[in-house]
Amino acid sequence: MKRALLINAVNPDVNGVLLRGERGTAKSTGVRALAEILPEIDVVADCPYGCPPGDPDRMCSECRQRHVAAADFPVERRQMQMVDLPLNASEDRVVGSIDLKRAVDAGEATFEPGILAEANRNILYVDEVNLLDDHIVDVLLDAAAMGENIVEREGISFRHPAEFILVGTMNPEEGGLRPQLLDRFDIIVDVEASDDPAERVEIAERREAFDADPEAFRTEYADEQDALRKRVRDARERLTDVEISEKLLRDASYEALRQRAHGMRADIAVSRIARAIAAFDGEDEVTDAHVAEAQYFAFPHRVEGVAEMSFGEAALSTGNDDDEAEEGEDDEDDPEGDDSADQQGGGIPIAEGEESYAVDRTAIDPEKDRTMRSALARRTPSRVDVRSGRYVRSRIQEDVDDVAIDATLRAAAPHQRQRRREGDDLVIEPRDLRQKFRERTARALVVFVVDASGSVMSGRQMMETKRGLLSLIEDAYRARNRVAVVVFRGESAFTLVEPTRNHRGARDAVSRLTVGGNTPLAHGLVEAYQLVDREKRRDQELYPLVVVLSDGQSNVEYREDGDAREDALRAAALFDEDDVPAVFVDTGHKLDTTPDEIWTDRKAKRMKRKRHERNREFAATMGADYLPLIDLPRDVDLEALDWEEGTV
Repeated sequence: MKRALLINAVNPDVNGVLLRGERGTAKSTGVRALAEILPEIDVVADCPYGCPPGDPDRMCSECRQRHVAAADFPVERRQMQMVDLPLNASEDRVVGSIDLKRAVDAGEATFEPGILAEANRNILYVDEVNLLDDHIVDVLLDAAAMGENIVEREGISFRHPAEFILVGTMNPEEGGLRPQLLDRFDIIVDVEASDDPAERVEIAERREAFDADPEAFRTEYADEQDALRKRVRDARERLTDVEISEKLLRDASYEALRQRAHGMRADIAVSRIARAIAAFDGEDEVTDAHVAEAQYFAFPHRVEGVAEMSFGEAALSTGNDDDEAEEGEDDEDDPEGDDSADQQGGGIPIAEGEESYAVDRTAIDPEKDRTMRSALARRTPSRVDVRSGRYVRSRIQEDVDDVAIDATLRAAAPHQRQRRREGDDLVIEPRDLRQKFRERTARALVVFVVDASGSVMSGRQMMETKRGLLSLIEDAYRARNRVAVVVFRGESAFTLVEPTRNHRGARDAVSRLTVGGNTPLAHGLVEAYQLVDREKRRDQELYPLVVVLSDGQSNVEYREDGDAREDALRAAALFDEDDVPAVFVDTGHKLDTTPDEIWTDRKAKRMKRKRHERNREFAATMGADYLPLIDLPRDVDLEALDWEEGTV
């Protein structure tokens, strides 16, 4: 982790570092500590973007005009900064917006710089980057790709340089990262807590010493810190002279092809990282060891079958100490420590002997959610009354707390004459104010209700049901939704997986699922309904989605002296009454029977039609979309499904 951060400090052209690891592994501490050894840079003192005084190509428009006019720049030397991007930051705060004070006082639409302006030529740090809203991710992607921030909104059109080093941290248990953003990180490191008791004791002692007297602690390590700072500065100066041979570049590209790395960024990243490593190690020429270490950092999230890669040992042998090498090897050999295949759409591996459907698109696509929400959101477009959603339009509102500048100015403009406007001042009255109307995607919980009775989970039918379920879990993983799994069999139901974003754990639990016994369908539905009700009480903004995988049969009564079928229908009606979105996946087709045998037997044909109609009726009672599992081929285009009619 430390070496990866130092590489990026040496070579700003390396496109960022992503640190993945569980809680309490010092990810954030490491990133914030980096700020103290960042080098100093020359900037235009009175420029909000910190433009380089000697490079007009990287200047903002105002500094460029001053450069053309041969005006003197007030230059100062300052240390690179660590700029935080909060998770709850609004799009206005990130990209910048119109200066409200000047718009009201002087009637001028001037640009007020945002976080991307502060981050120019600095490090942009995003803690829990995987939890960023999608519209903020899109902004980061655009800025990272172009090296500038373009703002066209609220009556203004403005652009400014936005060249930053993106450093992110995340806990994989909280969900994955969009592949588009993942690929923007040249370096990815999986961080784990030390399993050496002596190291753990030393970590705890150092932490206590720092908390007791921070200044004394800094003084104790000041010499080492100064030496490291000088080493980084010298490496940055040496970087331009470091050479890499054509042979090494060809070998690196061949390895990228052999590993089936996605796109061209892996090749470019290896070259940049290898040169930075050589400069940091005091070398003037890149060696095979430097390239191997660069591949260790640049390949894991871009190649297929990452768990089978074997260059970690050779790569980390060039590290600063043996401990770093051992940690790197463990990460490389441990498939649980890397979910890059999942991120790139390669599919989640399942139990031995099983295969997953090739689900490449969203399998469950609920309708647009119309509920007004005030909390964070996730998957389905939903109206929100928080200030961090995407601004889509304005509206008239009595109490305005999120002013739509463009709409407010337009509302005030026609009345300036009768308001006796003087000079450039714009007269705005309370009735002119307009509220921003924002939209985000709704935070979803997908609850899978699985029939594990003997009637369903037998032979090939069990295999197909598991395949379908695992594919739907994979889909939820890609959408970064939480999942839960409820199982019913025998005489009752139970929650196999409590609501979680740990989709790998949910997958493993499903793969190990044991089956058999009766079919208590009503129990399973009641268990799922209670789980959804409990979660909605905890989070009133939640968007739940219930997916039932069953053959629709029920032979266990929920009420004493009740009817099993009637009890199941009564339980199903609860979801329709509370408007809980649901999908009923009919696993009732006898997959062990060939189609020819079914359709040549009239009795079997009638039974199949009757079962089909009964399950459609059940889905209608539940208010659920109906989907036959047997109609899901391996190469299914899930966007071609007509969810209202339940046909393919």
